[in-house]
Amino acid sequence: MPYLGEITSLLAAMCWTVSSTAFAVASRAASPLAANQFRLYASLPLLAGLAVALLGAPWPAGASWAQLASASASGLCGLVLGDIGYFYALAKIGPRLCSVIMVSWPACVVLIEAGMGRAPSVAVLGGIALTMAGVVLVLLRGRDDAQWDPRVTPRQRTLGVLGAVLGSVGQAAGFVLAGPAMAVDGDVAAIEPLHCTVVRMATAVVVMQGVAFSQGQGFAMRDVLVRPAALRSALLGAAFGPIGGVWLSMFARQHAERSGHVGLSAALMATTPLFMMPVAWKLYGAPIGWCGALGTLLAVGGVTWCLLVR
Repeated sequence: MPYLGEITSLLAAMCWTVSSTAFAVASRAASPLAANQFRLYASLPLLAGLAVALLGAPWPAGASWAQLASASASGLCGLVLGDIGYFYALAKIGPRLCSVIMVSWPACVVLIEAGMGRAPSVAVLGGIALTMAGVVLVLLRGRDDAQWDPRVTPRQRTLGVLGAVLGSVGQAAGFVLAGPAMAVDGDVAAIEPLHCTVVRMATAVVVMQGVAFSQGQGFAMRDVLVRPAALRSALLGAAFGPIGGVWLSMFARQHAERSGHVGLSAALMATTPLFMMPVAWKLYGAPIGWCGALGTLLAVGGVTWCLLVR
């Protein structure tokens, strides 16, 4: 099918718009850890069931140890370390501001690959600079998070911004590490995107449960279960995020690898902030001034440029 990778990349961005908004509501109503833990436990059995229905097995039984290690490392970086920061950011600074900061993750992909010996060109570095300028412009324009939660203190806002940065770096690392898992390893066939998602999610469940126990909150998601508003939002977020968005992103990643359009795929998946602007305005009155709109366009445009010219 023509443009299949591009279409699935845009669908992933739309799914993340819905899931970011829903999980932000759930995290604010309960807690970031509770919403994150609920998301993992709700998503894993659904993904495994979907794998059985579509692929005939819940787990990639024929995968090599190298492929499983790569998929697990991808889950650790993207769905554990990255999402710890991401969920905190959603709760404190809201989905609009968080999504603009998170748009920098494809630029982080370029920087990570540069550390692996794939040096970026001057044009790519210019695109990254444009992205960072757009993010800074949005951060300086005002207090979008005040509309989201007026109780947020300056310190919490700073920590929320840092959490979103951690989420961006974690997502980028997870995206890079997923590549070898979905590639042929000698005589072993590539892992299907859905199976790769199951492995990533299973890794995240085990590690995040350990994190919850270490904080004395082994059953933190109880806070979601006892709050109807948080439960509805978390279920919606799980359907559109780990199930829809993550699966579509893995599919788009594999298709882009085969077609040689990884940069375009990542750029299209980074358009979530564009979809988020009208959603945030409608949901909690986040203003869409010219400064914020320009910063968002610069951030998305910079990412698109640096990934298309590299």
